[in-house]
Amino acid sequence: MWDGQKSVEVDVPVSGSENVMVPVIRAIVRDPTTGDILLQRRNRPNEPVLGLFEIPGGRWRAGEQPLDAIRREVSEETGVAITSIEGMSEDQIDERRTIATIRPFVVIAGADDAFPAIHTVVLAVGHGATTALAGESDDVRWWTMADLRQELATNRSGFVPSSYAALTAYVEREDSGN
Repeated sequence: MWDGQKSVEVDVPVSGSENVMVPVIRAIVRDPTTGDILLQRRNRPNEPVLGLFEIPGGRWRAGEQPLDAIRREVSEETGVAITSIEGMSEDQIDERRTIATIRPFVVIAGADDAFPAIHTVVLAVGHGATTALAGESDDVRWWTMADLRQELATNRSGFVPSSYAALTAYVEREDSGN
C-alpha cells in the first residue's frame, strides 16, 4: 500500500488466488447550519496512514443498509450523528427485505500500491459535538470551506489519498455551483 511517501506491506484478504476488494463506505459530512465539513486524523498505531486527515467511514458490513453503515462508522469515529444521506431511497420488497439505493457522490478504487478497496463516498448531513475514538481517530473537528480549500491546496500529503480525492471533487463541485 502507498502511505503517501513509500510502499508498505499490509495484509490483504485473498479468495483463491485473487485479492478481495474491501467495500468501504465514507461520508463527506456537512453541518446543515454552517456548511462546515467533518474531518478527522487517523490514530491507529502502526497504520500506514497514521496522522493523516480523512473523511469518516470504514468497512461496509455484509447486509448493512447504507444509512446504517454511515451512522455507525461516523458515530464510532467522531461522535457526530448522521441525519440523512443525499440521494438515498429505500424500497420495501416484502416483510423481510428492503433494498436501499444510493446515488454516491464519488466512487474511488485503489490503484498503484493501494489497499484493494472500493470507496463509495456519499454526501451526508450530520450534527453534534465531536469526540475522538481512542486508537482510531484524533483531531476530529468541523472545517470551514475556506480552511478546507487551503489545507487541500497546501497539504496534499497530509490526507489519506482517497479522502483527498473525494474532498477535492467536492470542493470543485461547490465552486462550480452544482
